[in-house]
Amino acid sequence: MKILSTCFSLLNIILLVSCGETKTPETQLQASPDSTQFFSTGSFFEEQVKQVILLKKPVFVYHNINGVQDSALLDSVQFVQLVQEFRAKDISNANDKKNYRETVFQDAGTNSYTLSYTAVNHKAPVQGVDVLLDEQTNQVKRIFIRSFTRKGDTSIQEQHNWRAFKGFQINRSFSVPGGYNRQERTEVKWNKTSDGE
Repeated sequence: MKILSTCFSLLNIILLVSCGETKTPETQLQASPDSTQFFSTGSFFEEQVKQVILLKKPVFVYHNINGVQDSALLDSVQFVQLVQEFRAKDISNANDKKNYRETVFQDAGTNSYTLSYTAVNHKAPVQGVDVLLDEQTNQVKRIFIRSFTRKGDTSIQEQHNWRAFKGFQINRSFSVPGGYNRQERTEVKWNKTSDGE
């Protein structure tokens, strides 16, 4: 009798756990309304490029592929080609923004407002964008873009990070079934500072 009682208790626990909360259409993340004005990262990147070219700043690139490092001085054409990766990930146009939800929050620790865009369509290549704005000036401090794509059996995770008026970084991780992994980091700087970055 004790065994039967224990089995019945276990069955109830299993049923309770398996009947846990499921997401209904009302609780799933929904896209922002059409009237929501998304921050145009493409326009911001274009302005940054214009400034670098106008001020004729030297632009340095540092590559690291699986620990092997290389560096070079970029000309303006090469610089614009690398920035194009960021501009291509702008989600502010009407066709793309329907796949994202905007949230805004204040971060007292960094004296910033963060505009956060999260994909509601998990098949969208850009999975998220965070724009940090200075609390006092509303000027962009940083932009973070997370994306995920598949090419054949290769999964590619990317993190594009932009530091306003200073430079950017592109981190990529390639992985395939069976364990092969490749890590790449490209860092571009045009305003070297003495703050260690």
